[in-house]
Amino acid sequence: MAINGEKEFNTEFRVVWRDGSIHNIRALAVVQRDDSGRPVRMIGTNWDITLQKHAEEALRESEEKLNTLFGSMTEMVVLNELVFDESGQPFNYRLTDCNNAFSTITGIEKENAIGKIATELYQTETPPFFTEYSRVALTGVSYEYTTYFEPMDKYFSISVVSPKKNTFATITTDITGIREIQNEIFAKNEELENYLYIASHDLRSPLVNIQGFSRRLQKHADSIKEIISDPSIPAGIKSDLDHILDEDVPKSLKYIFSSVTKMEALLAGLLHLSRTGRTLMTIREIDINKLFHLIIGHYNFQLTELNAVVNISELPTCYGDENLLNQLFSNIIGNAIKYRDKNRQLLLDITAQIEFRKVVYSIRDNGMGIDQRHLEKIWDIFYKVDASQPDAGDGLGLSIVKRIAEKHNGRIRVESEPGKGSVFFVELQRFEFAE
Repeated sequence: MAINGEKEFNTEFRVVWRDGSIHNIRALAVVQRDDSGRPVRMIGTNWDITLQKHAEEALRESEEKLNTLFGSMTEMVVLNELVFDESGQPFNYRLTDCNNAFSTITGIEKENAIGKIATELYQTETPPFFTEYSRVALTGVSYEYTTYFEPMDKYFSISVVSPKKNTFATITTDITGIREIQNEIFAKNEELENYLYIASHDLRSPLVNIQGFSRRLQKHADSIKEIISDPSIPAGIKSDLDHILDEDVPKSLKYIFSSVTKMEALLAGLLHLSRTGRTLMTIREIDINKLFHLIIGHYNFQLTELNAVVNISELPTCYGDENLLNQLFSNIIGNAIKYRDKNRQLLLDITAQIEFRKVVYSIRDNGMGIDQRHLEKIWDIFYKVDASQPDAGDGLGLSIVKRIAEKHNGRIRVESEPGKGSVFFVELQRFEFAE
């Protein structure tokens, strides 16, 4: 730079102040000469640019961190801008920047991607997801979705945001591996449920035969008793037969009928369990307050007879299948009644709290409680805490409860202490979801 024909003197240097602090100084000056061309003086100024230097350094470090983060992210980040036609309507979008993950996932090099419009870049007739992307760019309202992109044969989870008007950024995670595992697990579960259904259904046939022939045996025994009522039959033979027909046969039949009843209940439970996994859900917003009052109404007679106290707080809504959730919560309430402490009044407290996108419902009782060694196993099929108890169930109830919770993309857990009671925590979705 020159001022009045003279070369400008422009430099930066550092100065130590009296207090020991170091300051950055910028000096700007020009040399003035006399008529013969000799330099006579220098005119200039110095100013402290320490704060400016600190700001520049902070900005440089920030940009380096951002670029490092941007480049090392495993998620694919792409910046785009809308492309408008002559009438001012958007019809395409152009990639303006991307990170390294873009090339890793798509196989398209960064230098070959920047500046290209979407239809050219992705080799499609229309810009992929143009309606959703343009809406975000024009309105600024973010959008999230999961999709299968056929040209790449991949599943993606995509978040779309707008840094400024007419632009948008996509943060994309390749979930192909996760989706494949999910599909494989789903297929295996479906296969197991089919086996369970078929086995449970087919086992009922021999059970019906056992039950039928047992009743026939009872009729035969009755016929024999009628025959030996004939006075001509010797007393000794009659006495032996009476003992067999009045004691031995009825006792054996009692055990057979009892076993058949248990087996029928078990098979019915297995069929119910298999149907729970196979049932298609009708997902909608559920008024849980109304649902709990309905469930408590169902148990009203038992609760009244026990003089039980039930406290239900104001509960937030959730999304799910009402019939399945009715079954889930009914099972928990039923267990609280069944396994109550008979030495004290039954108390039930039902509350809830919101945790981000979930609602956690808590059902607390003051029942018998469950020993710690059983807590992880109570969800297992056929597991019974104390099978010797006369009121022990079939070990399927909590398995079904867990299956329903998982089917709702939720979970269930329990905290319990023997002699003090249990708290069941049921985590469900606050917003609509896909099965």
